Amino acid sequence: MNFITKQNNNCLFNNFSVACVLFLLVYAQTAVGKLEFSPTLTVSETYTDNVRLGGGLIAGGAGGIGFGGAGASGGDFITQINPGMLVTGEGRRYEVNAQYVMNNLIFAKNNELTQIRHMLNANATTEVLKDLFFIDGDARILQQNVSLLAPQTANNVFATGNRANLEIYSVSPYLRHRFQSFATAEARYTRGFVKSGFNGFINSQRDSYQFLLNSGSAFRKLGWGFNYNNNRIHLDRANTTIELESYIGNLRYNLTRRFALTATGGYERNSFISIRGKPSSPTWTAGFVWAPNKRTDLQFSAGQRFFGDTYSATVNYRTRLSTWQIIYIEDITTLNQQAGQFGALGALNVGSIDAQNLLLGLSNFLTNRVFLQRRFNASVTLNGTRNDLTLNVFQLKRKPYTAEELDEDLLGFPLFFNDTRQLGGNVAWRYRLSPRTNFNMNFSFVRFDFLSVNSTNDNLFFTANVTRDFFPDLIGMLQYQRIDRLSNIQSGNQDLDLSANAVTVSLTKNF
Repeated sequence: MNFITKQNNNCLFNNFSVACVLFLLVYAQTAVGKLEFSPTLTVSETYTDNVRLGGGLIAGGAGGIGFGGAGASGGDFITQINPGMLVTGEGRRYEVNAQYVMNNLIFAKNNELTQIRHMLNANATTEVLKDLFFIDGDARILQQNVSLLAPQTANNVFATGNRANLEIYSVSPYLRHRFQSFATAEARYTRGFVKSGFNGFINSQRDSYQFLLNSGSAFRKLGWGFNYNNNRIHLDRANTTIELESYIGNLRYNLTRRFALTATGGYERNSFISIRGKPSSPTWTAGFVWAPNKRTDLQFSAGQRFFGDTYSATVNYRTRLSTWQIIYIEDITTLNQQAGQFGALGALNVGSIDAQNLLLGLSNFLTNRVFLQRRFNASVTLNGTRNDLTLNVFQLKRKPYTAEELDEDLLGFPLFFNDTRQLGGNVAWRYRLSPRTNFNMNFSFVRFDFLSVNSTNDNLFFTANVTRDFFPDLIGMLQYQRIDRLSNIQSGNQDLDLSANAVTVSLTKNF
C-alpha cells in the first residue's frame, strides 16, 4: 500500500522551537522527578456512505483545496492504524505533557486518498533558576479546516478537500520576581511559528515582548499596574511585518472585600495597513469586579479602542454538581497570535467527535489577515452520579482589518470573508451504564453567515457511541455519526450530496 505523505517532504518541526522543547524534556529527566512514557495503539474501521461530503461544492474555490481532493460522492471503508505515545512528567521544578499520534488512513475504494497524518500536542515548563527564571515550550501538529465555505469535519476520516496540516511552535523564556509585598514583575519573550504546506497560506513568525508590573499585598485599598505588549508578526512569503503594540496602565479600587472598581488607560500603536481607518489611538476602559460569594465571580468592563466601543465580560458560578460560565471577549488579532495564546485550534481527535473541541475547531479557518474578533460563549455542565450533561452556545464575529488580497490565493473567494458571523451550540450527554461502560451522545449545530453576500451555511452533527473498558488497558468503541450541511451558496453541481452517515468500530490498547 502506497501511503501519500506529500506534506512530510517539508520539515515537520522548526529546529529552533523543537530544540527548546527537547531541552525542557532533557532538563526534566535530570531534575527531581520522573518521566513516564506510555505507548498507545488504536485500530479502527469506519464505513461511510459519503466519504467526500460534497467536497468541491465551490468550483475553483474552497472545495477541493485541502488534502483529500474533490470528487464524486460515494461510500468507502476507512481503516485507521494509529500508534502513539503519551509522555507525562512532574517534578519540583518542571512539568511535561506530550501526546503524539501517527494517523494512518487506508481507504478501500479510493486508494489515492490513503495517507499519513501526524498529530502532536506537547508542552513543557521548567523553573531554571528558583523563583526567577522560567521557560515554557509548546509544539503542535494538527489538521485544520481551511474554509468555512466547504464541508466541516473534526477528524481526517472524511476526504472533504477542506483540511490542511498546521504546525504551531513556541518557546517563551521569562523572568518573574516578587518585590516582597510591594509589587510583582514579569518580563517575557516569546518566539512563535505557524507553518503549513497549504498553497496560499503564508507561514509566519512571531516575536512577542511583554512586561508586567503589578502592586502587591501592601496596597490593600488601591491596586495599580502597568502592562507593555509588543507583538511583531512576520509573514514570510509576503515579506511583511505586522506590529501590534500597547502601553496600558490599570487601577483597582476595592470598595469592599468582594467588590472593586477597575479602570485602564493607555495607547495602542499598530503598524499594519488598515482598510478601516487609523489603527492607532488612545485606549481606556472602566468596569468592576464582584465576587458576592465563594461560588460566584463577575467581571465587566467597557471603553474605547481604535476600532470603536469595546466590552469584556466574564461570569463564573459553581455548585457542587454544576459549573456555569459566560465569556465575552473582543480583540484585534492574527492566526499566529491565536495559535500562540490558545495552543492548538483543535485537540487530538482521531476516532470520535468531542463536543467542545468540535466547536472550537470549526470556528477557526485559515487566514493571513489581521482581524477584529468578537466572541461570546455561554456554557453549563451538570454532573450527576451516572449522568453528565453539557450545554454550550456561542457567537463569533470576524471583521478583517487588512486587505483581502492577502487571502485571495488561499480562499479563492475573499469577498465571502469580509465579514463573517458564526452561531453555534451543542448538547453533550454522558451516561454511565456500568463502571466500565459509558454511553455518549452529542448534537452540535454551527451556522456560518457571510454577511457581505447574504449567504449561509448550516452544519449539523450528531454522534452517539458506546465505550467499554474490557481491561484497564484495552478500550473498545462503537460509534454512529451523522453530518448534514445546508447551504444557499450556488454551485455548478446542485446534485452533490452534502450529508453523510458513518459507523466506526475501534480498539485502543495502552501499553
